[in-house]
Amino acid sequence: MKEQLKYEFRFQNLPRLASISEVDDVLIWIFHVDKIPPHIGISSQGVFFSLKSNGKDSIGTSYVNQISINKGIKLLKIKLRFNISSTYIERVYEDYTCATSAECSCLSPIKKALNMPEEVLKLSDLLKILKERGLITGWYSTNVSQQEAGIRAYDLFDINERLNKLHA
Repeated sequence: MKEQLKYEFRFQNLPRLASISEVDDVLIWIFHVDKIPPHIGISSQGVFFSLKSNGKDSIGTSYVNQISINKGIKLLKIKLRFNISSTYIERVYEDYTCATSAECSCLSPIKKALNMPEEVLKLSDLLKILKERGLITGWYSTNVSQQEAGIRAYDLFDINERLNKLHA
């Protein structure tokens, strides 16, 4: 019998976009949607930002795309109805050095850049609020089927466990 996966957020009720502009659009990038927890970053004006266990990224989106394609990474990009500059996002990321725990994870600077409430603790929380506020235009994917387009259920323990493994 095939395992039934539990999702905390599904994209089926949001438009699947045929294309996006990494220069004009503000995007949330969700890497490894098939893993718990997934990793996320944000981009604006062709610059990608991400807080990782070993530091942070501020690099061109074309480079990130090439790595994702070369490694066959399951990647979702969420197009937001936001207008924030890469300069603003860069200033937000200056307050962070690396992801250390669920309290300071890859979500933390994104949450701050998007001015989200403190009770947003996981990616699914963020996506639910963005959807409720009508701030998601749609989604675009690489190597992700319609059935896989969702955020699997996980908790803060899973985030801490993953970061502890990466720091070991």
